[in-house]
Amino acid sequence: MPKLILHAIIIHKPKYKTKEQAFIKTDDMFPDEKLKGFVRETSTSFRVRAVPKTKFDKTTFRTKTINDDISLVFGMMK
Repeated sequence: MPKLILHAIIIHKPKYKTKEQAFIKTDDMFPDEKLKGFVRETSTSFRVRAVPKTKFDKTTFRTKTINDDISLVFGMMK
């Protein structure tokens, strides 16, 4: 059975105010992940990508809420 792989870490605003703060937090949380530094800002959050979405089966994404500030997005690779 295929396993879920971390796709992105969502850092919710307003606790984290800049892309740099969001990236530092995710790098501290996942020191073994090879995060490239890609951070996309939305009106409510920052999304730090671990693996590009093109490498996943688009119907398999699942979100796990860690706390009010952080959510993780997982998926199964193609």
